[in-house]
Amino acid sequence: MRSRFYIDGRWMAPDAAGSVDVVAPSSGQLFATAALASASDIDRAVDAARRAFDTGPWPNMSGAERAACMKRMSAALASRMGLLSRLWTAEVGAPVWFSNQFAPTAVAMLDYYAELASTFAFEERRKTRAGHARIVRHPVGVAALIAPWNAQLPILSYKLGAALAAGCTVVVKAPPETPFDALVVAECAHEAGLPPGVLNVITADAQGGAHLVGKREVDKVSFTGSTATGKLIAKTCADRLTRVTLELGGKSAAVVLDDAVLEPTLAALAPFTMPFSGQICFAQTRILVPRQRERAFVDAYSAIANGLTVGDPWDVTTQIGPVASRRQLERVLEYIETGRREGARVTAGGGRHDQRGEGFFVQPTVFAGVTPDMTIAREEIFGPVVSIIAYDDVEQAIAIANDTDFGLSGTVFTADAEVGYAVARRIKSGNVSVNGLEMAPNVPFGGFKQSGVGREGGPEGLCAFLEEQAIYLAVDAGLQAG
Repeated sequence: MRSRFYIDGRWMAPDAAGSVDVVAPSSGQLFATAALASASDIDRAVDAARRAFDTGPWPNMSGAERAACMKRMSAALASRMGLLSRLWTAEVGAPVWFSNQFAPTAVAMLDYYAELASTFAFEERRKTRAGHARIVRHPVGVAALIAPWNAQLPILSYKLGAALAAGCTVVVKAPPETPFDALVVAECAHEAGLPPGVLNVITADAQGGAHLVGKREVDKVSFTGSTATGKLIAKTCADRLTRVTLELGGKSAAVVLDDAVLEPTLAALAPFTMPFSGQICFAQTRILVPRQRERAFVDAYSAIANGLTVGDPWDVTTQIGPVASRRQLERVLEYIETGRREGARVTAGGGRHDQRGEGFFVQPTVFAGVTPDMTIAREEIFGPVVSIIAYDDVEQAIAIANDTDFGLSGTVFTADAEVGYAVARRIKSGNVSVNGLEMAPNVPFGGFKQSGVGREGGPEGLCAFLEEQAIYLAVDAGLQAG
């Protein structure tokens, strides 16, 4: 698997000798090498998906038939969950408790879409003046699925589950930082009897991704990653009016209302401020607190951050592991220095964790005295760095929460859930939770503004891989045989 791609139902050697080194972020040392696709490899994968869609059985199966195959695939995935969890830790340093907890969401997502495929109304009738119309929901075609390095398996499962349920054939581009997860998924698809060409997996860099997105045989692109790359993909898709879903960056705000009780609020909020060293798009990296409670909150939250165990991600007691790469380490440290230069006050952490050898470890860092115009309050850092911002009243809190180019996630903490709901409705974000943070397979996920276009998860995610056709039948037109 490390030296081959999965194309047209077979494990194929690459056309060229391209490869990528995978570095363990906990040590900075090389631990594996994987094949890297050339343009010809990508062309083979797209051609296989095109043939499978145009002439294969998958798009013409009933939803129930596809569901049966997807359930077998889900069972195969579940049997490999230990391996997939370990891969997440090995490739990007996710602490084992984190990977063990969140890797199984991939199984839940495939199961959800299998159930939805078996009950979804791929065809319905609506009465018209002259007779009726049949609304037929067709699979959009060949879909390119591009998931990010930070959470390859769970995010791929959103895309893959919906695409397969819809009847699409797919090409998965695995990122070079995490090349193995999608190959394991391909192994599961093969075991489940997915028809050849329905799922194709290659590993490619940014250049390869651009080649894939630009292929005229691709009917749909589903991308999760940076806003900058998402904009480039959107431009490419616009040229051919290729359907596109984009789930991009975030700078989510946690709004702590004046009536929120400190201890339970911190217990519910803290795990979602620096999950996986802050390398998750929905991390609550801006905490908005009432000015009169600012000091108490800063002291209490900073104590939590200072008490987090930073260390070997393979140790079950580790709470904060490394960031994923040396490049990410340097990026995060530069943001910390920018925060200092712009006048924010470090109340926890503030630099590289110097007790971890050559690994890419950053101290959990908290800034107080942050104003909404500061760089650390506006740009996605993707590291264990949190900004605490004081506000004077609820109107100002909502304005600060919305004063961002992003709108992916958010939370509200309050003693009154209905008040929390009223505030949440005014936050311009695709997902807002009250008194915690939750994601569920049957609920859409996606962002406002530069956090993306479209939704994944829920029936909305399935509809993103469908085209609707209206066929009118004028049964009263007098053309029937006598």
